[in-house]
Amino acid sequence: MRRLALLLAFLLPWPAWAHPHVLIDAHIIVLFDKGLITALQIGWKFDPVYSGSLVADFDKDKNATLSAKEIADIERDAFQDTAQHQYFTHASIDGQPVQWTRASNFTLLVQKDTLIYGFKLALPQPIDPRSHAFKVSTYEESFYIDIDIPNDAAIRLVGDGSAGCRATLSEDRATPLLGGAAYPKKMVVTCEP
Repeated sequence: MRRLALLLAFLLPWPAWAHPHVLIDAHIIVLFDKGLITALQIGWKFDPVYSGSLVADFDKDKNATLSAKEIADIERDAFQDTAQHQYFTHASIDGQPVQWTRASNFTLLVQKDTLIYGFKLALPQPIDPRSHAFKVSTYEESFYIDIDIPNDAAIRLVGDGSAGCRATLSEDRATPLLGGAAYPKKMVVTCEP
């Protein structure tokens, strides 16, 4: 039996061995102003295991709550590092990648055993979704972190000019992870003319 297990281990492609170590449910609010998309307000809800680990690492005084300084340390040491990866939020306008500026309005909440980040990503220039294709996928390329937009209810369009627009959620088949073993979800915003 051990020989069979070893043989199968060598025959399986490496992506079958990979699995995420951090699970995040992403929620996205698309912010409109005067009919233009200006920014994304994003919430990341971490799995309880990673949440507990992060709180334990940054709760320096071990009082089981996070002070303003400890939250600032998490923002600096655990969140801002994601900037080099576009905050795991890969957007495109007419197929051209968006380069995010520094995230703003970072907040952190602890609800029971779950840690939630909130932050805002402003588009470099507001865009009119009536004349430009706007797509957002959330993923981390190595799949160490699995970032999932769980369902349509996790996306909202708000602000002046969002009426008549909708977000469609589907698998992003153009972005295979682990050689095609997994695909992130993509959100596409469309509006009536």
